[in-house]
Amino acid sequence: MSLLTLNGILPPLLIAAIALASAFFLVRDTSANDKHEFVSLDGLRGFLALMVFIHHSVFWFNYSHAQGWHGNPSTLYDSFGRASIALFFMLSGFLFTYKLLEARHKEIDWPRLFCGRVMRLTPVYLLLVAAMLVIIAIRSNFTQYEDTFQLLANISSWVLFSIPGDPEINAMPGTLQISAGAIWTLPYEWYFYGCLPLLAAALGSKSKAHSGIWLAIGVVFVLTYFWWGLDTKLLWGFVVGGAVAGLVRSPLRAHFSGRGMNWVAAAGFIIAYSCFDDGYYYTRLMLLGFCFTCVASGANLFGLLDCRPARALSTISYGVYLLHGLVLYCTFTFVLSKDTALALTESQHVLLMLAITPIIVGLSSAAWYWVEWPAIRSTPRIANWLNQLYNPRKQQTPPPIPITALLEPVEHTHSQQQQHRAGGRHDH
Repeated sequence: MSLLTLNGILPPLLIAAIALASAFFLVRDTSANDKHEFVSLDGLRGFLALMVFIHHSVFWFNYSHAQGWHGNPSTLYDSFGRASIALFFMLSGFLFTYKLLEARHKEIDWPRLFCGRVMRLTPVYLLLVAAMLVIIAIRSNFTQYEDTFQLLANISSWVLFSIPGDPEINAMPGTLQISAGAIWTLPYEWYFYGCLPLLAAALGSKSKAHSGIWLAIGVVFVLTYFWWGLDTKLLWGFVVGGAVAGLVRSPLRAHFSGRGMNWVAAAGFIIAYSCFDDGYYYTRLMLLGFCFTCVASGANLFGLLDCRPARALSTISYGVYLLHGLVLYCTFTFVLSKDTALALTESQHVLLMLAITPIIVGLSSAAWYWVEWPAIRSTPRIANWLNQLYNPRKQQTPPPIPITALLEPVEHTHSQQQQHRAGGRHDH
């Protein structure tokens, strides 16, 4: 039992094994990720979401033991949160910069791109907000402690991905803890998406129509940067990801895809996570960027990143990222009493995390099948409707049929009638 501590390597390995097994059985269809050109990068996404869960599980151990809302001094466990978020930003920077670079030859459909982002990020997030409101109502004994205007304003801030802020709702302390604070990264994502039209112009990407409108939107996002209150150094994750997107489209990619790069990438990830804390942010970022380049160039960490369980976990990774805090909160608030949680040893806490891992995977799988995937599939239809609003198609009048063609009788020989019945082609 002494091996089950909150600074050892065994708990993360056990949690990963349970999560992969659970995803393998619960997520039967991984076709949403299988067709992706960079399957290994998608596989990486699932492990990153899992590491954020492990990171926040330490927060809950300390909080339940009256030690405050923070992690532990372990560089590894701290990096499970901070380094993983940097890699999440690299993924976004890579995938969308790659799209813009491709748009030099194939026009980009901005309504479809932004519609896809809304339908990808919004449904499960609103599910989380709805669950938060239910929990707050229960914990408030269904009593309103704020005036209606303030209450609605606070709820609106959360509905808007906490971009205006993450205030307490109904004056309930610890509102942010319901999500384990994981939502703080979403304003960064939305800001990056808003800047994409400006980046597209800089890269020479082609737009289908109304490029000026989208360029203006990008300018507005850049000019309002200070209003967003973002940490500038965290945005470098998007920059590194974008740089890797350009690199893998060049001949330099061959230098990162040779034999033995799996060993190099694995060693790089281990060093970045275990040796560099946030005080060496840029050093760790560069090392992570190198490892990320290896994965984008074809390294799959000996098949770990593109195996079916990893692809299944990647499919539900957004749900794991958003909903793990909800499961942790309910576990320590409604399932365990304060005295029981306080009495837990580190080993018992680890065992509890092992037990709730399948619950998180199961909840995320349900959210994927019933909320995320239906919304994603509706994207083309909604995008087409938006494009019609911007570019209404003119009704094309068919060319007039000559009057002689209407009056002239068409005669078929017996052989032609037989050909027609048999599907053969003939001339009139």
